[in-house]
Formats: sequence, C-alpha cells, structure tokens
Amino acid sequence: MARGRGLYHQIAEPDNLRLAFRKAAMGKADRREVVAYRRDLAANLVRLRSHLLSGDVPIGTYRLFTILDPKERIICAASFGDRVLHHAVMNICEPELERYAIFDTYACRPGKGLHRAVARGTGVTRRYPWYLKLDIRKYFDSIHHATLLQQRQRDLPLSGKCHR
Repeated sequence: MARGRGLYHQIAEPDNLRLAFRKAAMGKADRREVVAYRRDLAANLVRLRSHLLSGDVPIGTYRLFTILDPKERIICAASFGDRVLHHAVMNICEPELERYAIFDTYACRPGKGLHRAVARGTGVTRRYPWYLKLDIRKYFDSIHHATLLQQRQRDLPLSGKCHR
C-alpha cells in the first residue's frame, strides 16, 4: 500500500468527519452517548480534526460486556467518539484496503458478510469432494492477551483500554 499521500489530511477533512458522525450515529440517534456527542458536535469534530492533524489521536476507553447469542462471547465496544474516528478512517482508507483483500474475505466488507460467506462455503462444498474441518470455538480466548497487548504497544503505541 502506498504511503504518504496525505491520508491524515483527507481523514481530517470537515466533510469526512461530518459523514463519519452520521454513519456512526445511524440507527443510534437516541442513545445517550450519541445525544451527548451531537450536543457539542462542532467542538467534538474540531477537536478530532486537531488530533488527527497533529498525529496524536487519543484512543478512548472501551467497555467490556458479555453476550450469549448463540454462544458466550466477550465484546469490547469502543466509545462513540472512537466509532466516529473509525468511520472517518474507513471512509478514506477502505477503497485502498479493499484492493488488497483476498476474494474470500467476508467480514466487514461492502457487499459481503455472513450470508455471502455461507453461500460461498456451500458452493465450494458441493463442487469439491474434500473439506476442511476445524474448530475455532473461543479462538480469541486462546490468544495470550498480555503478549498480544505488548506486541501491539510495541508496534502501535496507542492507549486503548478495556474495562468491565
């Protein structure tokens, strides 16, 4: 992927930040976090833009919770401000990242997703006499989280934290 094409400046464009806010708020307009962010929207977006242009974007605190659908999973949810940042980054970077993704990557991609992945898997199993059986149950639980965090901090010095 090419570097140094002014991505921070593109991400920090006011129009991109407003679009990111709208995407992050979609379907969540009545949530307390969204209402509070919208109440001071102009200042919040100016602050985010300033952080982006300085190259020093503080990453917020994440909230941990457990869901049981269809199995128990621990979810680490970003704050609303961080979700605005995520959308701002992806608005600019997604087309470039998409060029490098392999065809059979289905998670979080436009026009793909669970139903397409299942259809592709079904088609492949009908076409070929062989298959791969694997168990990815609790895969992320099998990762030693302290080591992963140390590696992440070495490679990407960010300050995200998870709290229950």
